[in-house]
Amino acid sequence: MQGYDFACLNKQYGVVLQIGGSDQWGNITSGIDLTRRLHQNQVFGLTVPLITKADGTKFGKTEGGAVWLDPKKTSPYKFYQFWINTADADVYRFLKFFTFMSIEEINALEEER
Repeated sequence: MQGYDFACLNKQYGVVLQIGGSDQWGNITSGIDLTRRLHQNQVFGLTVPLITKADGTKFGKTEGGAVWLDPKKTSPYKFYQFWINTADADVYRFLKFFTFMSIEEINALEEER
């Protein structure tokens, strides 16, 4: 199904790149293959490593852990609560992923701990 979605997006909007977590590799490659067969277009896929929490579970919407920047999807209160309740073991890694802080700043914070 996701492969067909990519083929439709390519045909209708000219989308040539599908990006997803590494767990989506099969869906991405099937979309590339289907799009090339149906439309003879050159398309690409890119995967990124999954972000996991200290307990090994995925960080993301599938796991009920989505945090949106849009206040209509996540209230400011829930946004704050999500980050303030992040496990200590995840804080410094998440700072590296989700902020514009330099590695030096993050390392300094971690050393203060």
